[in-house]
Amino acid sequence: MNLVLAREFRDVWVYGEVGKVTNAASGHCYFDLIEEEDGARSVLAIKLFRGVRQSLSSKMKQHGVDIVSGIKVRIRVTPDVFAQNGSLGFKMSDLDPRFTLGDLAAKREEIIARLKRDGLYDRNKRTHLPLVPLGIGLVTSKGSAAHADFMKTLEQSGIGFRVSLCDVRVQGDGAATSVAAAVAHLATLEDVELVAVIRGGGSKTDLAAFDDEALARVVATCAKPVFTGIGHEVDTSIVDEVAYSWNKTPTACAVAIIDVVNEFVVRVESAAQRMANIVLHALAAAERRVADAVGQLRTLRTTVLNGAKSRIDLLESELKGFDPVVLMRRGWSITYGADGRVITSTKQAK
Repeated sequence: MNLVLAREFRDVWVYGEVGKVTNAASGHCYFDLIEEEDGARSVLAIKLFRGVRQSLSSKMKQHGVDIVSGIKVRIRVTPDVFAQNGSLGFKMSDLDPRFTLGDLAAKREEIIARLKRDGLYDRNKRTHLPLVPLGIGLVTSKGSAAHADFMKTLEQSGIGFRVSLCDVRVQGDGAATSVAAAVAHLATLEDVELVAVIRGGGSKTDLAAFDDEALARVVATCAKPVFTGIGHEVDTSIVDEVAYSWNKTPTACAVAIIDVVNEFVVRVESAAQRMANIVLHALAAAERRVADAVGQLRTLRTTVLNGAKSRIDLLESELKGFDPVVLMRRGWSITYGADGRVITSTKQAK
């Protein structure tokens, strides 16, 4: 049957949305290619064998494209009958990454336009960020490298952060729903002051969950500031754009949070230094006033003492004028008569 199909049918290019994806232990990949039109739903069973997958890996990696659920692809296929059950499927032999990237870009622009229209694009950026946000709600895959890097960076800061972790899927089926539920839950916790959404690097299609409109709306309307570190230094996701703070990696996200706390510490230390300078300035001014007062007292003391000495000298001089000896030297005397009375006139003298 396959020989007949190979002889009668040439390779054809088909496009559609990737549905359920199964990656087998053998390295083969099986997925559904879905096309919906006028209410009708068509599904093709696609087989991507390991050898073809390996031959396409460099092209896919170069463009950041992979086979993941929810993206649209344009692929080259040939009909193939599965011998065990006689079902008809298609073997994939090539992929057009530009088709996928173009579709992703178009969807992205449409979603961003709707978010702006609804006033949600910069809503989370207007939420209140505490001066010292120590309570962190962390959304990531528990035990991942992203999780480890984030926690290590926080611990090395020496700051007493409190982290509430929500373990989620960060790619593939259900990732966007899982992350959205975690963000919504953490936003309700009183001890959570900001939410951090992180994951490691990946291809553009690996990160497709973070371009999901429903997730972006949850992040945009979150009552707590959302910090992201989704691990892609070239592109930003829609979730990055609507978040309070976008950072390139999980480590950079942790550093951004640490910087918020350190900025407050610097402000407090600066204020304390200003207060200390004010106190020192006041003390120095008081010391100058005391020194001036002491100098004035010393001058006053000298003036008072000199004045007193002058008066004493004057009184001493005046008293000396009444000294009998001095008076006698001047020819003055007090003469008494025989009756013991002071003679005040020459007529009284005999």
